[in-house]
Order: sequence, then structure tokens, then C-alpha cells
Amino acid sequence: MIYDGKQPKILIVDDVPSNITTLAMSLQDEYQILAATNGMDALEAVSSLRPDAILLDVIMPDMDGYAVCEMLKANESTKYIPVVFVTSDTDPEHIVRGIELGAFYYITKPFDPELLLAIIRTALVNSYHPLTFQKLSAQSLDIFRCMEECHFRIRTIDEALHLSYILAEICPKKETSALGLMELIVNAVEHGSLGITYEEKRRLLRENRLDTELDRRQASPMYQDRHVTITMKRIDGQILFRITDQGEGFDWVPYLTFSPGRAFDLNGRGIAMAKSACFDFMEYHGKGNEVLAGFTTTNHC
Repeated sequence: MIYDGKQPKILIVDDVPSNITTLAMSLQDEYQILAATNGMDALEAVSSLRPDAILLDVIMPDMDGYAVCEMLKANESTKYIPVVFVTSDTDPEHIVRGIELGAFYYITKPFDPELLLAIIRTALVNSYHPLTFQKLSAQSLDIFRCMEECHFRIRTIDEALHLSYILAEICPKKETSALGLMELIVNAVEHGSLGITYEEKRRLLRENRLDTELDRRQASPMYQDRHVTITMKRIDGQILFRITDQGEGFDWVPYLTFSPGRAFDLNGRGIAMAKSACFDFMEYHGKGNEVLAGFTTTNHC
């Protein structure tokens, strides 16, 4: 199933044709649709057709979605294609497993078409950022890995994304490390520096207006001088990241674990995902405008 046009290509993988049709109907106005009904066909389609994102069913005969995702992420030529699991399985342990394998997101069946579109748009935007650090010279990255301590001050989402992938170069499992750093730093910019609430972000994502609102607030006198500081430090066999914003803080405790009421909101799972799948340890301090996360490692320059 292929729709002509120059839009980004979305590969839908599901062993039930009616599920493919339902997903395709929600996406076909904005994207080219590709389809596969089993894991092997999906891998062949990725190799030959090069989709920009993949919607992947978990439960399939012969090769399940986890196996497909694992193979894609192990291949250098396909590892950065964002994978979104589409599943009826809401078990938090299975969500963590998917994230550890490199999935970008989970969405449940039956799905909300507006939420699906918002997830795809976000996945496509973020999928280009891992290429940023690939463009850096190997020599520069080698020197960066030797740093004992460094400090950064950022204001924008683009700066947050780029910095996340650069810092991940010194971490174990750099893909999941990049995802965890991105979640924490972007959260500090959006909710801390720019004061966007949980409900506001959910609405803006559904209306495809988040970028516009971020730009507006960053230019506003009320927010334009606010920034986020990120410190990396090696100490006692650990790599520590301290992320601090100038916002009012928030009640962070409920967000440390997956909640049935938030697990599948586009903006509801980042902190829990980072804590469960991306770092060896993570803790918020005080009123919630500072978070410490990191790894226990013996790796060094």
C-alpha cells in the first residue's frame, strides 16, 4: 500500500490488515503509507523503501515487534528511524522493555487519531537530531570524552536536543542516554524556563502549535532571560548530570513511575521513562527545578 507524493514515508507493520487500514486512514493526508504484515516483510521494506518512521505492532506470529525493533536498532543504517509501538499491551514492564530496545513511543489500541499525528510529527522532528553528533569530528568527540567537568547554559529546545546527543557520547548505551537527557533537559526548558503546564503542552501538541508557542514565549520579556544550566562531572566512578531551571518547580513525585492515566499521553511518560530505562540513578531535589541523573561506570579517557 503506497500513496504517491513527496510526504515522509510511514511504514505500518501489523498482521491484521484492518488495523493497517485504520492507521493509514488517519495518516494518508500527510504521509506516504507503506505496509507490511509480518516482521520479515517489515525488515525487507525498511531496507528497500527507507521509511521515515515505523508504526510497529508488538504481537505478531513468527517475529514479534520487539524482535523487529531490536534488529532495526542493531543495524547502523536503520538505527535512527523512529519506531512507535502500536499495541493493546499497557504493562509498564513491557513499555520499559520497548524503550530499552530503542522505541520512540508507545500508543495503545484503540488510538486517538489526533494523538497519533502528534506522535508522528514529534518522532520525525527528533529523528534528525542523532545525526548531529555524527557530523562532529571523531577527534573532537575523543577530547570531549576526556573531560572531568563541564558546564552549559541553554535557552532553546534546539540547543537542548543538540546538547543531549553530544553529552550522550560519554555515556554507556548512548542512544538511550541521549533519550533520557533529552527528556530531562527539554522538560526543564518547556516547563521550567517557559512555564508551559502539562495540560497546555498536551493541548498545543494536539493542535500542532507547540513550536509556535515556544517561540512566542522565548521572545517574551517575561521569559527571554531565563535559562537552563547543565553540569557534567565525573566523580568516584560515576558520571553525574545536574540539570537546573529557573522555574517555579512542580510536584515531581507522581511522574517518577508510569501512571495508567498518563502513560500514553504524548507528554506524560518522559520522566518515568528516563528513570526506568535511561539512567542508573535519577532524583529530583527541592521544589522540582533541579534533577540529578547519571551512571556508575569505570569507562574513562
